[in-house]
Amino acid sequence: MNKDKRIIGFISLLLVFIFIVSSCRRYPIPPTGGTETPTPPLQVITTETSTPTPIMQEDIPPFFAYIPLLASTSLEVGGPLPTPPPAGNGDWATVAGNPQRTSWSSEEVRDNQAVVEWYRPIEAYISPNVQLIASQGLIFVATSRGLYALNAYNGQLAWRFDTEMPIGNSPTVDNGVLYFGSYDHKLYALRASDGTFLWSFNGAGSGYSTNPLVVDGKVLLGNRDGYFYAIGADGSSQQGTQIWRFKTDGFIDLSAAYSDGVVYFASNDNHAYALRSNDGGLVWKSDLLPGDGYDSFWPVIYGNYVVFSAASGYRTGMNPGSMSISDGQGNPYGRIFDIDRDGIFGNSPQGAFIGPEVSNQTWASGKKVLDASRITNYLEAGNHDDRRTLIVLKRSDGKEYTFDSDNDGKAEYAPSVSTGTQSGNQYPPVVGPDGILYYTAVMQYFSIPQVKVLGWKLGTKYVSLAGGQGAIDEPQAISIGGNTFYRNLCCDRVGDWFALESNRAGRLWQYDSPLSVQIPGYDAMWYADESENSGRLRGNFGTINGIYHNHGDQNPIIPYQDNLYVHRSNAIISYGTSSPLIVQPLLTINETQVFSGDKSQSEFQQKLTAEVQKMLDAGHLRPGYTNNGQFSNYSQLYNYFENPGETLNALSRAYPYVSVSIQPLLKQYLIEEFDLYFDPNMLAKTGWRDGAPREWMPLPKEVQSDADSIGPAPGGDPRWSWPYPPFNFYAMWKYAQIVPEDIQVAYSLAKSKLVVPVPALATNDYLIEKPFEHNAYIAGYFGFLQLQELAGKAQQDNGLRTQVTNEMNRLMTLRAQTFSKDTIWDVNSRYYHLRTLNISRNFIYLVPELGDYLNLNIKTRIEQALSEYNKIAPYWFVARYNATVNEGVRQNLYDYGALFQAYAYILKLDSGNLQKYLDVPAFKTGDLFYIQNLIAVIEAF
Repeated sequence: MNKDKRIIGFISLLLVFIFIVSSCRRYPIPPTGGTETPTPPLQVITTETSTPTPIMQEDIPPFFAYIPLLASTSLEVGGPLPTPPPAGNGDWATVAGNPQRTSWSSEEVRDNQAVVEWYRPIEAYISPNVQLIASQGLIFVATSRGLYALNAYNGQLAWRFDTEMPIGNSPTVDNGVLYFGSYDHKLYALRASDGTFLWSFNGAGSGYSTNPLVVDGKVLLGNRDGYFYAIGADGSSQQGTQIWRFKTDGFIDLSAAYSDGVVYFASNDNHAYALRSNDGGLVWKSDLLPGDGYDSFWPVIYGNYVVFSAASGYRTGMNPGSMSISDGQGNPYGRIFDIDRDGIFGNSPQGAFIGPEVSNQTWASGKKVLDASRITNYLEAGNHDDRRTLIVLKRSDGKEYTFDSDNDGKAEYAPSVSTGTQSGNQYPPVVGPDGILYYTAVMQYFSIPQVKVLGWKLGTKYVSLAGGQGAIDEPQAISIGGNTFYRNLCCDRVGDWFALESNRAGRLWQYDSPLSVQIPGYDAMWYADESENSGRLRGNFGTINGIYHNHGDQNPIIPYQDNLYVHRSNAIISYGTSSPLIVQPLLTINETQVFSGDKSQSEFQQKLTAEVQKMLDAGHLRPGYTNNGQFSNYSQLYNYFENPGETLNALSRAYPYVSVSIQPLLKQYLIEEFDLYFDPNMLAKTGWRDGAPREWMPLPKEVQSDADSIGPAPGGDPRWSWPYPPFNFYAMWKYAQIVPEDIQVAYSLAKSKLVVPVPALATNDYLIEKPFEHNAYIAGYFGFLQLQELAGKAQQDNGLRTQVTNEMNRLMTLRAQTFSKDTIWDVNSRYYHLRTLNISRNFIYLVPELGDYLNLNIKTRIEQALSEYNKIAPYWFVARYNATVNEGVRQNLYDYGALFQAYAYILKLDSGNLQKYLDVPAFKTGDLFYIQNLIAVIEAF
């Protein structure tokens, strides 16, 4: 068997060598992590010299839309191509294959007879964006409970390194050493061959969610504390120590790329950075970039350019958001895909392409070439440039690269709009061995437009059709081995390959031959709708309470040692030509507990003071804006901190713990908030018009215009069971403790809005469905009673007090009786999209006093619930985590606030154990969940 593989491998290498000699387009580089061969200067022609003759008609019927058409021109456009990716050594030793993040490997595996050789389900959750790393005959798997090394030939466990906290991203192998960062705030170095612990760097302020680069004796990676770190690599004179660090204004969730002594990355402050790798000196900082942050992936070095993938800034089905724009009939849009579809194709017939065909383009490796001017015109500066999703920056100065193919004086951008899913960053482009940039892009008009992997010739409006066709709203990952593209489509639907230089293609799994048929039981850790094995639209990791599906970020198929490797539904799968199938047993978790925070109370008070100071500096804030995909199904919760009571509560609770130097300013801020939203008009919504932004991202212009028109409102969302948020009575009590001069007016105002008993809609069954509303009623009644005492009205309003007390006690008893860790929304339910709150629903609007009651009465049941949630949603504490149960990438923001409060006020964890779950703010300013988590840590000392 091994001999056959070697023969096939030798033939493959011979063919590759012939191709190299004939094309003269492939150059060697050292193994991953070494000093890169300098990239020759790139010359780009930014305007056309003439216009090709189009022959493809835009109204071709769908039946003929896929048939290659003849053309009458052979005009070559554009300038010299960038240098193709260097050859490497066949390992996939870091994310995207090499420090330049081109996702290309010299290892080519292409076989129509490929079958599953082995597979292994994993108990510990594997993040969907985590790549398998292949080196030294091992497959390295980063999970939520440790790092596993599997034998590449048969999937047997070679070694394991167990962790209590999740690993943040894939490891990197360099010179026999494996490096990875973890959410326990450590960077680890292990011996790759056997997992022996070598050392760790413990100096970061938060967890790591990026993949490390190893270059010139340094380990380079960003941290969620906002710093980019350079740590001495193993064996260097500064091994395991900090060499330099660089501060950005947001947390760093994007892995960096490296070339020619410079490291490139973006922070969630929506700026890209270029730093000298030797000393951390700033080469440049970009202008503010479009889109909802920069997460999950990496930039790509492409000649003299570095390419970033953006995330749509249009919230799905929300106003402000996608519904800020209407179609020709005045109907608000629900999705960015529909906005782009109509903007690009207009009234074109079904099946129309993005443009006419241009023939005989020698750069296109024989592929059909289309004129994509529909897209370049759509994205032109002054039109809809804030909808562009590929950001091409010059490596020399960080300025965005533009061109002008139609000579109209307007800047044009890479022809790419949103594809994949309804939130999160697009999958990055790959660089082919022909020097072309390839990425998934829209190419044909249908009600759900079609996409394909397209090759773009820089500086032109022309794209080649490489292959891998699908729907615009189905995310896929792509990679290249030799001259073969590999595609991994969402939800375990399709894994396939297609050739660069020909029309050859093959399938690994597909709708009519799904993984569930090829390898039954591979998805042992998946809770799914068994009626849809081929499409798998609905399902999740873990149990009925799971919140992570795989309709968001994807991981690429990895070519290595004549096989193809991928993870799907928490199983590692190897495709090759050997038989029989090897079925490895579930690799189970080894529980370990070694991490506890050791920072002092004063350090957290300083953090709290800094967060509050940011709010004081900014002034009044509008709600928090971020795109959480189909979380619009909970529109009443989607406008983060829209209820003014949330700000009043968080800042009033923070007041005793902030520096005394800012307490007078904080008190004045609270008074102004109270005057704006409570006295004399009790408002339920702040609106968007009057406040400073919380988020780093720039809102798209239509969204910003819409936001500017939405002012405060007295009524809440009609999806609530109440006419006015009862939680605000609790906030008013906390406020009155800080501003005693407003006690009487606060009580009078609260009394005017009090509804007791709860409204008729809030039946017992209703509260079981929405336990967060149940919590809010309890908090409100408790706060009202305390405010009544402060006001000295307990005797005067004794009848009301009795009524409120009785209703509060009834609700608290009911809360304990009906508490269930299990969601009522199953995967087969028509309310499937409500499952995004599966683990947070029980603890939203939890206050310390309710926590005390639940601790005394049902602590064991809460412990069981949180234990399960921590296993099936192990990244719950991560702000803006990139996996969710719906169509999208980003989980909503309630998990890290709600569960943290439960650990603090129901389970009563001490400060050290709370510290390990403290992440970073999801917003630039005014993340009230983070502020309340800081308060909980301080109070736990």
